[in-house]
Amino acid sequence: MAGLMLIKGYSSGSDDEYDDANPSKTPKNKVNRTNCLPGFSTSREPLEHCAVVFNNPEEHEGRVRSFEHERGIWATLVYVAYTPSEAMESWMISVRDKIPSGNLVLQDFHLSLTRTLVLKFHWVDAFLMGVRDLIRSTPQFTFGITNVKIYCNEERTRTFLGLECQCLDQTLEHYMTSLNKLVTDYGLPPFYEEASFHISFLWLLGDKEEELQELIPSLNESLFKTFSENPDQNYVNVIEIYCKVSKKLYRWPLRR
Repeated sequence: MAGLMLIKGYSSGSDDEYDDANPSKTPKNKVNRTNCLPGFSTSREPLEHCAVVFNNPEEHEGRVRSFEHERGIWATLVYVAYTPSEAMESWMISVRDKIPSGNLVLQDFHLSLTRTLVLKFHWVDAFLMGVRDLIRSTPQFTFGITNVKIYCNEERTRTFLGLECQCLDQTLEHYMTSLNKLVTDYGLPPFYEEASFHISFLWLLGDKEEELQELIPSLNESLFKTFSENPDQNYVNVIEIYCKVSKKLYRWPLRR
């Protein structure tokens, strides 16, 4: 699932520049507006092999990994970063107040363009070059936030509230189709068959879809009111795309 990402500490220099700034902690009653991402890297900088890590749900607020850490494989995601405005932050907090068991996504808001993929170590460079070439050949685009929608992960161990998004043209669908072709070359799963592009902003443990459904009309009403008071907030201009491979973050600008 999508969970989405803010941008921290990169300069306005070259695309291959990177920064090792650490994410800052944020109180639970405030959405993090600082840019919080791992350092940028280049495909020429080798990734280090990682040690085996065993999952302990108690250390991750009860969340369960879809796959275990394993030496020589890398969790990978291609996505669009989203930075909420103060108006949208306030709206998200108001939603959290209505759902006491919910957890705000305090940072890393994003719109996923792939599933979370598992790349083998020796695939990484070629995969990054394929993603980079696709991004650099695509012009900048805009998508709109349309409504609130409920999502569950495939294991149905977590439920998410997300902002469903639609592109003003077919750019998001173009990315999905092109990235699907790329990942199938590695025997990896394509994007979800019934694709619904979205930005997750709140999650709950377990399958809570049925009990959340009755809240959707009122949540959409409050969202539309926020948009009517802040008419520029329901559109997002995309000028660059990100790819996170383990702890390394890559970004490429879209064509002007």
